[in-house]
Amino acid sequence: MGLSRKQIVMLAVLVFGTFVTVLNQTVVAPALPSIMDEMNVDAATAQWLTTGFTLVNAIMIPITAFLSDRFTTRRLFLVSMAIFTVGSGLASWGITFEVLLLGRLVQAVGAGILMPLVMTVLMWTFPVDKRGTAMGLFGIVIAFGPAIGPTAAGIIIDRATWHDMFAIIAGLSLIVLVIGFFALERGGETNKNVTLDILSVVLSSLGFGGLLYGLSLIGSYGVSVDSAIGTIVGAVCIVLFFRRQLRMEHPMLQVRVLQNHKFLVATIIGMIVQGALLAAGILVPIYLQSYMGFSATVSGLVLLPGAVIMGAMGPIAGRLFDRHGPRVLSLIGTGVLTLTTVAFVFLGPATSLAWLTIVYTLRLFSLSLVNMPITTWGMNALSNELMNHGTSVNNTLRQVAGSLGTAIIVSVSTIATNLSQSTLGQPAANFFGIDAAFAVSALLCLIAFIMVAVLVKDKPGEARTRDLDNARSSVLEAIMKRDVYTLPENATVAEAMELLVDKNISAVPLVNAAGEAVGFVSDGDIMRYLSKRSAMVMDPVVMIVQTMQADGDNKDFARKLDELMGKPASSIGAKGIIGVDLHADLPEVCRVLGENHLKKVPVLDDGHIVGVINRSDITRFSMERYLENRGDEGIPRHTDKHDHDDHDTTLPPKLEHAEQDSALADDEAVAASI
Repeated sequence: MGLSRKQIVMLAVLVFGTFVTVLNQTVVAPALPSIMDEMNVDAATAQWLTTGFTLVNAIMIPITAFLSDRFTTRRLFLVSMAIFTVGSGLASWGITFEVLLLGRLVQAVGAGILMPLVMTVLMWTFPVDKRGTAMGLFGIVIAFGPAIGPTAAGIIIDRATWHDMFAIIAGLSLIVLVIGFFALERGGETNKNVTLDILSVVLSSLGFGGLLYGLSLIGSYGVSVDSAIGTIVGAVCIVLFFRRQLRMEHPMLQVRVLQNHKFLVATIIGMIVQGALLAAGILVPIYLQSYMGFSATVSGLVLLPGAVIMGAMGPIAGRLFDRHGPRVLSLIGTGVLTLTTVAFVFLGPATSLAWLTIVYTLRLFSLSLVNMPITTWGMNALSNELMNHGTSVNNTLRQVAGSLGTAIIVSVSTIATNLSQSTLGQPAANFFGIDAAFAVSALLCLIAFIMVAVLVKDKPGEARTRDLDNARSSVLEAIMKRDVYTLPENATVAEAMELLVDKNISAVPLVNAAGEAVGFVSDGDIMRYLSKRSAMVMDPVVMIVQTMQADGDNKDFARKLDELMGKPASSIGAKGIIGVDLHADLPEVCRVLGENHLKKVPVLDDGHIVGVINRSDITRFSMERYLENRGDEGIPRHTDKHDHDDHDTTLPPKLEHAEQDSALADDEAVAASI
């Protein structure tokens, strides 16, 4: 990886600590049936182990911003891991349900601090040229933890108990804590002048917690004085919390971002999807283990393929979003999500295990087509100044929605089971309760689908609404190159090859009669096509060269090459094109380049290509701006070698490695596979 031993140890501690906390969030679902049986509690009560954890996580997200300013990253990391370890120990002990729930809530406090903090620690620890390696490994962990969590938990529960499962987590977190104490450096500056609005914390905790408590009581015991008081107090506190945030100059949670229509729509859709996701994760293990009699291991294996696919689809969904925008992906995602949730409405004693696995996997696949595109679409509607606030609000409300949605859906299952027990009998009533819960979940998914169909648009030039003074477009126009070569969408492969050779370029966009980009063809497309069609084990480039010699050994390949030349270029190239809006800002351009592994990207204005911007152009522009801002006296200069120890004579890592980054291989051909 090109990292020092100290950096490798640092990375291992951070990644492993994150892995333990992410793993912890997914091991509870397979354990719920065993916990319900041992503790003699119903599903509406047991779901507090998941919803309570998620709720505390949500409350901690805005508080972490204050803690990050107030304390060093090392101290905050160690404290959060210590809290998480104590919570895991309490959960492992778990002699009563109350003790187990307390352990989960304490875990959530530690995990809620740790997850956003690790990102900061990674950025602080690693230089610019090595952050990609660190963040890549971090992303793998985020996807890998939920994938193996249910299966690992199932295996442990079947061979031991759920107590041992939490004991293993406590042991792993203790190891991270000890190693982190010696491996982590201080890191970060503190600001003792920052303050935390205690009243906002109290109102948010009472508001969301009270509402969740009231809804859970209704699900378990019906409407009562306690449930009514909890629900009313929760609703009132939430209203007061939002009013206070709107009046504060520096609010704990910047809810003003919800005044942006697109961001509000994206957040609501994300909240609905999150609730549907967590509820299914609780109901399916209960159905499999408590009602169908399968083991916890089998339950985990049913959940495994969907978790793996959902994790793997993250970067793929990002590339599809860049090419197609949010509408197509979100329509497909919410449509499949609704259909697969409807399929769960008909679960019964004769349901095939293979069928259930396939439907659940499709359901999580559809979720991957909704989460990232919708979130990115909503975030793109905000200005750069509000981006951090938008992330905090979106994450907080999604976590809260996951808790409340799960409470509502699981409560529906409990109520439906209790109401039908006298007429259907206990076994049939159990299945009816599960089906009723998924019916409510399907209705929510249908609402999300309708919202996407009506409100989510991906019209070209949307970025213009956030660039009213044309400040961003003037930057791109100054950097980009305007000499863009294109081909009509009906051009042949031969015409494409001729243009690639004449202009010494590696790829060319295809445009329709209106001048809108509709496709992309590169020399890599031609090479891959020939490689697939040739039975000879030889480099296709060598084959093309040999066809010019017209010897007898390559006539068959020459014939295939002639056939290829007459084909439409669109038949072998990529459909659609990855580009950036003329009014996009440089961070957005860099995101598109980085996520799609491109060295250059077309610049679009109302769907028309108006230029091309290279990674090296951005690098040079950034260096020029840096030098202008620092001035001649602010640039570190080389001095006599004897003064080396007293003066920093090197340019910052960002500049030192900028040209190295810009000199990477031309990856335009990758666009054909996107």
